[in-house]
Amino acid sequence: MNITLTDATAIAASVLFEEAFLLDHKLWKQWLALYDEDCTYWVPAWKNEYNLTEDPDSQISLIYHSNRYQLEERTLRIQSRKSITAMPLPRTLHVITNLRASSQASDRIRGDACFSVHVYDPRSARQHLNAGRYEFELRLQDDSWLIARKKVILINDCVPTALDFYSL
Repeated sequence: MNITLTDATAIAASVLFEEAFLLDHKLWKQWLALYDEDCTYWVPAWKNEYNLTEDPDSQISLIYHSNRYQLEERTLRIQSRKSITAMPLPRTLHVITNLRASSQASDRIRGDACFSVHVYDPRSARQHLNAGRYEFELRLQDDSWLIARKKVILINDCVPTALDFYSL
């Protein structure tokens, strides 16, 4: 039985809004629980003014993780304070808008959304804004909708500081 597009959009909004909350509050364990074990998290680089890289295995990406284990490793480095570029971590505020589901099945939802993330770096007392679009796929596993694929298209890819998952 398929779900309606309206229900799919509401489900997607719930998952992405929860993800934004968890990132802003640095609740890494709960954030990781939103991701499927074989998820992909990809931030492609821009090849030129109009085209993104298309293959994370053979072209440059700003960030690429091919499964949840790699995301877990990244959060462990942050928690262990072994990631010197992220100490102290910046304060973030995620804003998600224009969210829509474009296809749905009984166990999958695909869609996209626009985002902006306000980032304040306490080391330099500077702030900046990251903005772009998400393309995502959610997968129903047991009774939970998990992120199976997230592609982050960053429109302002010349950022003044280190770029990481928590600021996207």
